[in-house]
This record gives sequence, C-alpha cells and structure tokens, in this order.
Amino acid sequence: MTLEQTNELIHKSLVGLKLNPEECKGQNPGQWTFILKDSTMWIDVFNFPVAPERWYIQVMSPLLMVPPRNADALMVDLLEINAKLYSSAICKKDKWFYVISLRETEGMDQKELDALIDRVGIYSSDYYGKLSFKYEGSWDKPTQSSDQGGPKTS
Repeated sequence: MTLEQTNELIHKSLVGLKLNPEECKGQNPGQWTFILKDSTMWIDVFNFPVAPERWYIQVMSPLLMVPPRNADALMVDLLEINAKLYSSAICKKDKWFYVISLRETEGMDQKELDALIDRVGIYSSDYYGKLSFKYEGSWDKPTQSSDQGGPKTS
C-alpha cells in the first residue's frame, strides 16, 4: 500500500470521527495530529530508504510522563497492562510513556485502521485516568513553564 492509499484511508477515518482532515494534517505528508476523546493522537506513515516500497503506519498517543516518584511500580503496572492490550502496546521513549500501534500498511483496510485508531485512543484515555489516580502524588505539581500537565486535554 502506498503513502497516497494510506493517506486516503486516514482521511476517511478522520471524517468518520467527525474531524476535518485538513486541520489534522502535520508538517510532512503522512503525518496527522488530532484529539480523540481526551487524548492527543498522532498518526505517522513512513518508509525507510533501504526499502522505499514498504510503508508503515504508527498510531500513538502520549499516556503519562515518567514520574519522579514511584516510577518502578508504575512500570510494573504498565508491563501487566501490556498483556491485556490488543494490537497495541505501551512503550517508553525519553520522559514519556505512550500507547502505540505499529504495523506495515500492506493489507490494511478501512475497518482495521478505524479499529487501530479507536483502540489507541480508548486505551490512552482509560489508562491515563486509572494510572494518574492510582499514582497521584508521583508527579510534581505543574508550573506555568513546565509540561507536567500531560498530554490530555481539559
């Protein structure tokens, strides 16, 4: 599946979510950003120079910032949650945990893409609520200049 074909599926998914695809487009072709429920969502369609004909799609949502306290306990919980996720995972990159789904675009259809987007958004929203409540007090109070407030919308 090409970048153009994949972008067409994404466009239809966004319209189905009652979003304006033009407003969701990122800086580069194949990049999209939007809010689903209360979660920031990113879609990235990409390939590698060594195999330019093979395309991949990544749907991800920031979940939680790594806390200064209780990080080890939170990571154990995240590993246990990973065993319950379908076609998604929770990963850590730098100072953040993300809900992510990554696959080749070959063979993907509209129904599967819609399900991937829904899953990542639902998991991110659901586990953000549960984990931020369970680990309340593990993060420092946000200041005006910090990004401690997290990726969720108000």
